[in-house]
Amino acid sequence: MPVKTNQQSQLVIKQLAQLLDFSGLSTEPHALLPTLKEYLDVSNQYLEESFVNGTNIRVLVPTRSKHIDKLLSALWKHLQIDESISLIAVGGYGRGELHPQSDIDLLILSQKALASEEQQKISRLISLLWDARLKVGQSVRDLKSCVKLAKEDVTIATNLMEARHLCGSSELFEKLREATSPKKIWKAKDFFVAKTTEQKTRYKKFDGSSFDLEPNVKSSPGGLRDIHLVSWISQRTYFPKSLPELVKQNIITKKEYYTLVKCQLYIWRVRFALHIVSGKPEDRLLFDYQKAAAKLMGYKDTETSLAVEKMMKKYYRSALVIRNICDILLQIMEEDILGNKFKKEIKQIDDKFQIVNQRIDAIDRQLFVKEPSQLLRVFHYVAKDDSLKGITASTLRSIRAARYKITKTFLNKPENKELFVQFWHIMHTSSRAMFLMKRSGVLADYLKPFRQITGQMQYDMFHNYTVDEHTLFLLKNLSEFADPALNDKFPVCSEIMQRQEYPEVIFLAGLFHDIAKGRGGDHSELGGVEAKEFWQRHNMQQEHGEMIEWLVANHLNMSMIAQKRDISDPKVIENFASIVGNVWRLELLYILTVADIRATSHSLWNSWKDSLLLNLYLNTYAYLNEQTKPSAETWLESREQAMTILLEKGFQEAEIEDLWQHLDPQYFTRRKVKTIAWQTGKILSQQNEKDIIVGIKSTPQRSGSEVFVYSPDKENLFAALTATLAQHGLSIQAANIYTAKNGFCYDSFFVLDEEGKALRNESIKSQIKSAIVANVSKDKAMKVSVQRMMPRQFKYFSIPTDVQFTDDEFTGYTRMELVARDQPGLLATVGRAFVNTQVRLHDARISTFGEKVEDTFIISHRDNTPITDETKRDQIRKEITEQLKN
Repeated sequence: MPVKTNQQSQLVIKQLAQLLDFSGLSTEPHALLPTLKEYLDVSNQYLEESFVNGTNIRVLVPTRSKHIDKLLSALWKHLQIDESISLIAVGGYGRGELHPQSDIDLLILSQKALASEEQQKISRLISLLWDARLKVGQSVRDLKSCVKLAKEDVTIATNLMEARHLCGSSELFEKLREATSPKKIWKAKDFFVAKTTEQKTRYKKFDGSSFDLEPNVKSSPGGLRDIHLVSWISQRTYFPKSLPELVKQNIITKKEYYTLVKCQLYIWRVRFALHIVSGKPEDRLLFDYQKAAAKLMGYKDTETSLAVEKMMKKYYRSALVIRNICDILLQIMEEDILGNKFKKEIKQIDDKFQIVNQRIDAIDRQLFVKEPSQLLRVFHYVAKDDSLKGITASTLRSIRAARYKITKTFLNKPENKELFVQFWHIMHTSSRAMFLMKRSGVLADYLKPFRQITGQMQYDMFHNYTVDEHTLFLLKNLSEFADPALNDKFPVCSEIMQRQEYPEVIFLAGLFHDIAKGRGGDHSELGGVEAKEFWQRHNMQQEHGEMIEWLVANHLNMSMIAQKRDISDPKVIENFASIVGNVWRLELLYILTVADIRATSHSLWNSWKDSLLLNLYLNTYAYLNEQTKPSAETWLESREQAMTILLEKGFQEAEIEDLWQHLDPQYFTRRKVKTIAWQTGKILSQQNEKDIIVGIKSTPQRSGSEVFVYSPDKENLFAALTATLAQHGLSIQAANIYTAKNGFCYDSFFVLDEEGKALRNESIKSQIKSAIVANVSKDKAMKVSVQRMMPRQFKYFSIPTDVQFTDDEFTGYTRMELVARDQPGLLATVGRAFVNTQVRLHDARISTFGEKVEDTFIISHRDNTPITDETKRDQIRKEITEQLKN
């Protein structure tokens, strides 16, 4: 309920009117500007307070437009601009829709070129508006040139469609309207093609998704621009003055209209708040403003969800509805406007469905009401034929209108249960049907938990999409694995997927993997419970149901082990094998993990993660098939094989043994044979073995690059090395730190460049080598800090530093898990903390999830004993926390 009373509003209106009384003031800027600024300040304060106090957004948006109308009319009159000239509002201002920082788009129209005196007056008007801090977009044109430009440019023609006369010559304005009408320029067909082409281009900028975590409330799919598009095409074709008139013309249903308006008003509220908190005409709902906008709109944090997540969830749901309705309307208009341009191709499927111009069409508009099971069957047809564009607009309407039939009785009907499960069995042939089932609302109606994750954002930089959109992208990835045409892209995943006899198992696991997000608690565990309820209710085979349940409950395990453990350690493989238990679980978990990571964000999947997961899969597969077993003698085999390689390359056994006498079994156990030979060869090739040696080579499958540094051990060496690598834009994925008995370090860093790839440029490699040698060669003043900008979004996330210690069962040392906000030079900072607390680092696994790091360090005392004392652990924890804070 608005706090502002009518009496208060009247006082503001009276105050604004008094400020527009310019009598007694000259036309000079210094005389007018203070009054103009005060007028706008009063107007803006009134609008902002009204918004906070709950005034209907339907009132506020046109109110600012009216305030600007009055200001311009008063100025026009006071400056005595020739009445033969017409001042016209265009664009959003022409529609009468102005948000707090919206541009004021103006057309100053004359019959012929302006005289010098009038040009000066117009310049004074525009300068005054800019000096008063209004964002003005002005065009000064004569009628002839204006019409010519509109003929050539559909954007200009569109702006003029929304033109509204403000002051000056109304006759000239009407001439413009007539000259730019559909009878004269941009007839309906041409206009439709041009504007829908624009829409496709616009959608491509956003990857066709309405669910970007920083959406553009105007231009993203499902944003305000989609409503504008429908309105423009309608005006050009059916000549309504407003969208409600389309209801009378049966272009849009009454329910669609009211739903569209409801969603539009919500996005108006978001945009209004966004303009207030940003203080500029910002339409990108950036992380910078999301929390403040949510607070301004009255949202509150709760135990299970943040205020910002609630605001964004409603935004995404509104955008989804807008996109769905606008898609239906555009398809209807396409058939209507371009109908006689294309021959209608109809192919009968059965007595219920047909294909019309490559879209599934229900022959009877009441089919879904009469036979609700067809609400599921229609998507089977789309899934079976990947050449189909989708579903006809009239059928989509019929589906939406019949969704109320998805009742408890519907859900319990055996035929419908079977249809739903069968849908996922054939799903591997098409991903389009999944998106259509979701966008139509049928998926959320059938699977109630899916409704809870629809539009559910995760307020971080790790997840690029809402939970429901991420889930669909995961399923799309699984579909790609099933496509033989894409075998070269993911050969192992494709081979596994294409021999699955029951593909519904992996698809349903993908559908349920994040189904419990946003509830609080462990979403994997809760999702497993949901999956169990589903497979039991659908009478699935117990073996299949339990597999789905297990995959959902364990879907994060493989990724975590690959990124946080040393998968070259046979004991890690043995432990993971005991978790998965059998090859079928391993195979499905592997392809689910790959599909999941690829569907999370654009940048998350890279060759390094590909290699990690593949190696973990292959090593575990071999172990489960008893092709390998952990052996205490493995290090001796590695030593012998490396020796053979080195001898073949011409090195002498004596010099090799002389170097290796300083290395213990751990060195050979934790490195591949080729790596041992390469590192040894680099050292022996140096004229002086005590020199600092740096080698860079690609890892297998070029999944990344290994930077090897051989150097005398010294204080802050790890910090200096990681700082140097970070300063060169390298992302460290893992580190293996080893100090030989003679005090020399064999440190390896596995890195990716800024594009997530292995280093290829030899010049850059040389620069990195030189920088490392130069830094490490310094006696005391090694550079251990990084001068790089932190991404702007990071400062909007508060992640408390958390340091936990456990005894590492695989190495006998201590495992330290660090969770913190990412920052430039984080590893160097941690390295300094280790030096300050006399800690020895043996191994590091780096996992970055957007703005958050979850890094694992294997550490010990300087004498290589585990750190078990809680006092010592607290000292390390405090030192790291303080270092990162500073």
